[in-house]
Amino acid sequence: MPEKTFQSIAIIGTGLLGASLGLAIKERKLADRVIGIGRPGSVSHTTAHSRGALDHADTEPSAIKNCDLVIVAVNVGKFAEIFRQIAPHLKSGAIVTDVGSTKERVMRWAARDLPRRAIFVGSHPMAGSEKRGPEFARADLYQNALCLICPPKVRGKNADRQANAIDRVEHFWKALGMRTYRIDPVLHDRWVAAISHLPHAVASVLVNAAAKEPEAFIAIAGGFMDTTRIAAGDPAMWTDIFMTNRKALLAWLKEFSGNLKKLQTAIRRNDAAAVSEFLTQARDVREKVHSQK
Repeated sequence: MPEKTFQSIAIIGTGLLGASLGLAIKERKLADRVIGIGRPGSVSHTTAHSRGALDHADTEPSAIKNCDLVIVAVNVGKFAEIFRQIAPHLKSGAIVTDVGSTKERVMRWAARDLPRRAIFVGSHPMAGSEKRGPEFARADLYQNALCLICPPKVRGKNADRQANAIDRVEHFWKALGMRTYRIDPVLHDRWVAAISHLPHAVASVLVNAAAKEPEAFIAIAGGFMDTTRIAAGDPAMWTDIFMTNRKALLAWLKEFSGNLKKLQTAIRRNDAAAVSEFLTQARDVREKVHSQK
């Protein structure tokens, strides 16, 4: 059993990711107390508490005042507002982290809105589901997955405190059974735009394109369903992700469009050799990636 990592942990947002975190923390006994912060009247908040993901459910930001670690698990577009709400209540030495899918803008918001007595360390656990809500939460959601960690710039008189906070956050994710990788926030956003945000955009485009022939849906088989599974994700969450990672996503959409145009040209020219080369290259890269997982 992993050793306790923090005395008291607050989770802001108790949907799938937040509730799964609570279940995992309690199952592994990584804290004495898990506090969930949610909106007044939130069904998700009540469900997460009833499922045992939280020791205490609250609706006030002040509930974090004695917490050693605060984890922000709401849609990334709400982070700046959350940072401003919790800023007055963070105790000296508190560590704040998150589960957000974008990081450059989040790190800027944290530096601007959180007090210097607290330390923000960006986290992005690469785990989740197209399903949403605490009713789908499970304690093993993070097991064996990768967590990308974006440390703050360590400098000045707070360097030792910052370095210690980074180490503690990394230890926390490892205690949940995750692998970790430290990465610059700009590079992080470029990577996840390619491997996560672009696939979601493409899956959504594919569904919307195929919807022009709805009668064909009676013949849908595994290929279409596998390729478009992620298009079933929460539109509000993904809108926030796309908007907070616009620059990187637009660059990859341009790259995707270039590849699509290349394939269109080969088909239009009846160039079977070029089509085969295109498909073979994709197959070989996919098999190499799969063999490394």
